[in-house]
Amino acid sequence: MDDKKEFGKMLVAFFAGGALGAMLGILFAPASGSETRQKIKDTSIAVKDKTVEKLEDAKEGAIGLFSKGKEKAGGVKSQIQAAFEAGKEAYKQKKDEMSTEEEEA
Repeated sequence: MDDKKEFGKMLVAFFAGGALGAMLGILFAPASGSETRQKIKDTSIAVKDKTVEKLEDAKEGAIGLFSKGKEKAGGVKSQIQAAFEAGKEAYKQKKDEMSTEEEEA
């Protein structure tokens, strides 16, 4: 679980660094104030859209993993129930056999 948290932190740091780098590049580029403000606005909108897109992709991936895990857990649960029922039936049969042997003796 720590690996997933570390990956998430790394992903956020990557996007934050990219956004910061883009902003600094725009601020230090030779342009007028209105052009610079427009570039900052356009860049921030693009970064926001890209971040939302990546978060949606991550969300869909997490939902898919959760669904797969749930399916596997359901399969294991049914196997455990079947094994339990088989054990119960074996116990009942053995108990009946022992009762029959006691009655014959």
